[in-house]
Amino acid sequence: MNLLTITPKTHVVITGGAGFIGFQLCARLLAAGARVTILTRHTETPRAVALAKQGAAMLSWDCSSSLLPRDCDRLASAQIFYHLAADVAVTSPMLRPTNIEGTQRALNLADTHKIPYFIYASSIEAQGLGSDEEGPLSEAAPCRPVSDYGASKAEAEGIVTRWAESSNKKALILRIGNIYGPGSAWFLHPCLMALIGLSPLAHVWPRLQHRRFQPLYLDDLIEGMLRATRRELTGIYNLTGEEPMSIDDYMHSLASLIGLTDQLASIQTSWQGQEPPSSTLAPDFGYFLLGSPDRCHRLYDNTRIRREIGDYARWSVARGLAATLNWYYSAGMFPGALHTARRQRIHTCMSH
Repeated sequence: MNLLTITPKTHVVITGGAGFIGFQLCARLLAAGARVTILTRHTETPRAVALAKQGAAMLSWDCSSSLLPRDCDRLASAQIFYHLAADVAVTSPMLRPTNIEGTQRALNLADTHKIPYFIYASSIEAQGLGSDEEGPLSEAAPCRPVSDYGASKAEAEGIVTRWAESSNKKALILRIGNIYGPGSAWFLHPCLMALIGLSPLAHVWPRLQHRRFQPLYLDDLIEGMLRATRRELTGIYNLTGEEPMSIDDYMHSLASLIGLTDQLASIQTSWQGQEPPSSTLAPDFGYFLLGSPDRCHRLYDNTRIRREIGDYARWSVARGLAATLNWYYSAGMFPGALHTARRQRIHTCMSH
């Protein structure tokens, strides 16, 4: 198989390159010697500044706007176009202009600058949820998104697919799973707040605890994306974690890391059958409560991409959670209710 080699002559364009995923992808590409141009709304954020210092070119562009990138003439022809920019709200008036119209604008840029390989960062939410009997869902399963966000990603997938078919260019659509790791407190923060009694959870625990998902550590995602790029894969692939777990499993791992298993046991047993107003529920918990009681799991089959790129997931959830907690602590966001001894416990877990 001929592989696409990243060299100093390789020019890569990335929308959303200063985001949580984009930052790590850009850093890896720059370290490999690629020439990187980032299209982002936020050219002055710490991540954008850090990437510029590493050699990335930074152009201001909002894909939800019909305006072309400032200094568009600086956007030279490239070999690869990663489209990562997105509105990730479950529902938002900006989903269509950003995720759907913005994807078409990114494709127009790829056309204008004769970029032959387009990689679209879609989401498992485009496919939707499955039941115990249906899962894990393969790429061939019908798309049944349960949120406006998922519907917008599914529609954008169709736009990318039609573009590739009509333009005789290569397009890869990656349905990315639930990503976590240093740089984002997604799901970690509300779970930690629940364990120390600062966020209500017990009232929804009976509905939440058995819902299953496949968390994927950020480094493993980037490894998978780069391997898929080097092989110039085309079509749709699930790029997910390989350690399916329930919310109860996740909470148990987190509670064990920081010594709060008694508090978790209290959540598991203290449900009184009365729910407080939904406005008090953390959005991350609400996300996992989407779907129906039977079709509620985020489990996806990644056999197809593993067959092409090999084993890309190297971080266990326990190790990845420990690393994320350490970042959370170092960033000064760790709740004061947790003392230093628990930080030492996290370091111990990271070393195994």
